[in-house]
Amino acid sequence: MRKPIQHRLIMGVMILTGCAVTFSLLDCFTCHAGETVILLMPPALGVFLWWGWAAVRRICFRHYIVYIAVMVPVIAGAEAFAAHMAGGRLLWMEVFWALYFVIAWRMVWALWKRTEGRLGERTRRWGRRARHHAGGLGGITERRRRRWAAAALLIRPARFCLTALVFAPLVFGSLIHRIKIGNPTDPGSYADWPLEEVTFETDDGLTLSGWFLPEESSNATVVICHGAGANKGNFVEFMNIFHGRGYSSLIFDFRGHGASAGHTSTFGLFETADVTAAVDWLKERQPEYARHVFGLGSSMGAMALVRSAAQNVRIEAVVLDSCYVRAPLLARQHLGHIPLVGPMLADLVLASMSLHAGRSMWELDAGAVIGGLAPRPVLLIHGEDDFVIPPVNMTILYDLAKEPKQKWLGPGLHSNIMTTDFHGYTTRVINFFDKVHSGVGRVPPAFLDPENLGGWNPPYHRQEHPNCSKISPSEPQ
Repeated sequence: MRKPIQHRLIMGVMILTGCAVTFSLLDCFTCHAGETVILLMPPALGVFLWWGWAAVRRICFRHYIVYIAVMVPVIAGAEAFAAHMAGGRLLWMEVFWALYFVIAWRMVWALWKRTEGRLGERTRRWGRRARHHAGGLGGITERRRRRWAAAALLIRPARFCLTALVFAPLVFGSLIHRIKIGNPTDPGSYADWPLEEVTFETDDGLTLSGWFLPEESSNATVVICHGAGANKGNFVEFMNIFHGRGYSSLIFDFRGHGASAGHTSTFGLFETADVTAAVDWLKERQPEYARHVFGLGSSMGAMALVRSAAQNVRIEAVVLDSCYVRAPLLARQHLGHIPLVGPMLADLVLASMSLHAGRSMWELDAGAVIGGLAPRPVLLIHGEDDFVIPPVNMTILYDLAKEPKQKWLGPGLHSNIMTTDFHGYTTRVINFFDKVHSGVGRVPPAFLDPENLGGWNPPYHRQEHPNCSKISPSEPQ
């Protein structure tokens, strides 16, 4: 028994060494270290499984072919449906990326079953035989044997808990590596708009794709930041709010979305740099249209926008649609209702996402920075029927923000208020920006003095709100 274990340990060390060398070579060709790890998983795990377990070597090669032949249309169908629902289009390269991702985690599961799934198996089988021969647990007369036989009953539940608390969070955390939906090729009713296709780079070297819609005789531009899983194509309706109303607009695909580079999305963490890059592009390439820069963000885009605005005073006013307060609070709002392990599971998922991202997801804290936006105006919008990010998040953020500030609890689901009540949404947003643009509530000029930009540091202290600790997932919002 020891020889196979030693054999697998030696093989594991050799494979890890090879992966470390290969990682340094591949990492310069990917957009994120987590994507490099995903690329290395199938070959590394395949070699380890094939070499370490004879049962794997006995699997017929055609079974692998059949598996791939079945999974390709299944994945393509799922992505095509998702693209259709989102108003986008299927990207075939994303189908193969998704297949590779599925194969990677299928191999992880195979390895998990052959290691964690065998923990205590000999003891469990011994206990079952002992209980069977004695006619039940009570029939075992020796006290020590009875205790071991009773403990053996807990082995399977213990393995299940270990899987739920270790393997499941690892899988959920890996979902920050996204499958992209393509922007629609047919612009539809927006074909007559003078949209300009633009690209710009972030500080970490990613190329982002965007559309710029200039408004003649306007010196103000609104940067539109979409939500997770979306793209500029299915958020283009937001440009209709500003077209013909005195504002230019720029909408772009965040990293890992649409036509932009990468496959990693961190719900506002790395995307903060994307918003800053969009403002940089406007100031450098479209200065006549971007004398004043405002921002409108939805969901993930709202988190990225408020974090970027806290570090970038060139963003003079923000509209935060369906923004969450902080990542730990949102995780508990969704997982906290699970008995006993809910809060711990929420933290484990965040820890797994941090591991995959290579950066702490606990940094996602709009509540800590929104107060530092003052004296710049803030408009908070939320859907009263939002079950993805409960409306209490808007209440907390509003209380933590400083004047000038406004809020609107509108009709609709998550990030869907604009579609539900386009007129009401447009009226409130345009009136808000008009007040800022006309000078009512505008940021003092000294605050925007270019000489003051370099040394300005946002107050990144945490502001606690009483609802943050009292909110319960089952509590009516």
